Amino acid sequence: MTNASDEGGIILGVGHDGHLSDGTIGFAVTTAQQLQVGIELLHVVPTLIGGPTGTWDVGITIDQMVREGEALLADTVDRVRQRMGTAQPVSGVLLRGGVIDTVVERSRFAQLVVLEHRRLSRWDRLSTGSVTAGVAARAHAPVVSVPAEWHVADDQRPVTVAVEDATRADAELWTALGLAAAIDRPVVVLRAAYLAPGFEELMLHLDSHDDLLRAARHELERDAELPVSVCERVPCTFEVRWGRPAEVLVDASYGSSLLVMARRDPKLPFGSHLGPVVRAVLREAACPVMVVEPSLARPVVSAPRELAAPAIA
Repeated sequence: MTNASDEGGIILGVGHDGHLSDGTIGFAVTTAQQLQVGIELLHVVPTLIGGPTGTWDVGITIDQMVREGEALLADTVDRVRQRMGTAQPVSGVLLRGGVIDTVVERSRFAQLVVLEHRRLSRWDRLSTGSVTAGVAARAHAPVVSVPAEWHVADDQRPVTVAVEDATRADAELWTALGLAAAIDRPVVVLRAAYLAPGFEELMLHLDSHDDLLRAARHELERDAELPVSVCERVPCTFEVRWGRPAEVLVDASYGSSLLVMARRDPKLPFGSHLGPVVRAVLREAACPVMVVEPSLARPVVSAPRELAAPAIA
């Protein structure tokens, strides 16, 4: 069997119940076809600590979980393969371990990780956390969170890039430009401009609201530093919108095919590297959200074959 990740393809995460919406599958399949890579569906069976038989309190053994996981994965692989046709290879792999840690490690061998985001209650977020946020905070490849209720729009909505500063602009912009060129979409480079009410009142005594937006746009274009030749190949527009960053970006997601953001540059080896704005957008966005590393990633490497067993061809 050839795994998609051996060729630096797309990893598509399959949750514990095997459910993937048509929108999530459609995003993964369309992107794989446009990038001419395969898809590897990944299902992780959590490592359990229990009695000698590894039994959960609900009475299911680890072996039973693995068998159920294999059946669930096989069904999902069939769904994706039917959607893909013969355009690109589709495979499945089942691994055991911590869900977030396993997906993060597997992301070393992919161009893209696609996960479905389901809206969790506040209690679920506090008690179990979000797999999507956990993976996006540490993955070695861009991670796309696809809302479970999302569907591909008929119109040519742009790829929107949220550029907060010059430091992370290269990673955000060049990732978005490469994908936009592959899917033939324009790019909107977006920045939110916002001042707390007290500071806003002070600044508006010195400069008009329009002057502040013009200055912010000039700074955005300077931070982006896109060559003219690039903008001629992929149509790019620059926008600055007034408002709180998370609210501006969630609003922009309603008119976008994809929203690209960078996580923070980690200064510590622990804790979350997403930041409150990325977390809020992952929870509330109406379109798929791609989270990239704060600097351009190194080339994809081949996956060691011992990680890919047991697997479903």
